[in-house]
Amino acid sequence: MKNKKAQLNLYIPERHRDFLQRMAAKRMLENPKRSVTASKIGAEILCAHLENLKKGNLDLAGGAPNE
Repeated sequence: MKNKKAQLNLYIPERHRDFLQRMAAKRMLENPKRSVTASKIGAEILCAHLENLKKGNLDLAGGAPNE
């Protein structure tokens, strides 16, 4: 089953945006044939974090449970 995608607009500090842009630029240099954006990387990070929360691997603060 294919996951439907939905748009979500977030406001993050400029330093985080800049960091995501640097990550995207680095990936583009590693593989110029593949398009990578800061938004795409941010979405990957957010989705991975939410999956870990769902599985109980993290608490809401981002640490391991029972720390």
